[in-house]
Amino acid sequence: MDNICPVCGFVGLFEPPYDARGYGSYEICPSCGFQFGLDDDPDPEPAHRVWQARWVEAGCPWFSATRKPPEGWDT
Repeated sequence: MDNICPVCGFVGLFEPPYDARGYGSYEICPSCGFQFGLDDDPDPEPAHRVWQARWVEAGCPWFSATRKPPEGWDT
């Protein structure tokens, strides 16, 4: 099963963003920069919407300096 970022839709997180109990993985999405379990405190859904809006407004920049975007990745 692919691990998908619920903020930007990036397919390829190393682990699921949340476990079965809803706890964040603390992984940072290389695409949008959202850190699960930190940036979503106290409530993930509104945090996802706010982060996504800001990321889109900024032009959907690739966040990670070390992990390169997948081939064919485009904003």
